[in-house]
Amino acid sequence: MTVLYVDLSHHDWDRVKGEFDWAAIRRATSPVVCLRATYGDPAGYNPTTRHFADMARGARAAGFDLIGGYHNLIKGDQASINRQVDYLRRTLDGVGAVWAMLDVERYPELVRNGLWPRFDDVRQFVDRWHAVDSRLLAVYLPRWIWADHLGRPDLRVLHAPLVSSNYGTNPNGTPSAVYTARGGDSGPGWAAYGGVTPTIWQYGSNVDCPGASGQTDCNAYRGTLTQLRALLTPEDDTMTPAEFSAILNDPTVAAQMRALPWQYAGGGIPPDKSTLNVLNDIYVTARALGAVVARESASPDEVQALLAALPAPPTAEQIAEATVRALGGQNPDEAAAAIVAVLGPERAAALAAALAAAAEGSA
Repeated sequence: MTVLYVDLSHHDWDRVKGEFDWAAIRRATSPVVCLRATYGDPAGYNPTTRHFADMARGARAAGFDLIGGYHNLIKGDQASINRQVDYLRRTLDGVGAVWAMLDVERYPELVRNGLWPRFDDVRQFVDRWHAVDSRLLAVYLPRWIWADHLGRPDLRVLHAPLVSSNYGTNPNGTPSAVYTARGGDSGPGWAAYGGVTPTIWQYGSNVDCPGASGQTDCNAYRGTLTQLRALLTPEDDTMTPAEFSAILNDPTVAAQMRALPWQYAGGGIPPDKSTLNVLNDIYVTARALGAVVARESASPDEVQALLAALPAPPTAEQIAEATVRALGGQNPDEAAAAIVAVLGPERAAALAAALAAAAEGSA
């Protein structure tokens, strides 16, 4: 099954003088809709966007529950990108929109003013969005813009669903009829570019959608509505710093960690590392990630405090003591066999020589 949905702007509003038949639109497509929410930098170039809230209210009253909003990106420095992100977030919050789309275009007015977005702008917007908002952000980036104006970048770095645009001859007809005429689930809009296969295909802008106009943008998703719903409104499984700290401080977790064998070569532990080595690597990585979170967080002091509360990594003496405790229940032959199995013959021989020298030196 393929899900179809429309995206609309105040231009569509003007075509029907605001008289959308939202129930008819939903019957012809699905309870998914994407509406133009914002354009540009509120502190700079900022063309007017009208009737976003009006359209969102009408759609919601007709049973649309997957309402998204899109932003027309313009070129800017990081401060401008941050303002554009916040602008879209505020506007979506105002109507309870549950997903977002970044619209990368080369409108004539942007080209004239040198404000059409480059790939650095796209990437900065997406990175900033992911840092401050948990709602899904799709990226509308037509293949021709990617190929002819952005230098054919690797789109995998965006970690965002790609919305392609391929209208062909841009035929007129109902949403389902035009999708079929354009090739349906095997149509050209599904071809991969930038290392990514489009998740959504905008297959026409001249679609005669019941309840809207004869010049409506229509999109397709290859999958069920349940699958699209899961994509657009994923369950939040993000772990906060406080939750991570609570896990580290949980006595049950600590007891389970202490019960791990000293050397364990299975379960994903690299054969040249001990369990303690891996745990120490995790600790170091967690602190590094925490430092990044602290820089980006709205409350860095809180994150720094959580990092400071983490236990210190084990010292060499503590590792040696743990090793002795772990080997204490084994006879020397068993302990030696376990060490050789993990370290390999050469490293085990070097360790034996070092132990012998240390023992002689302390005698």
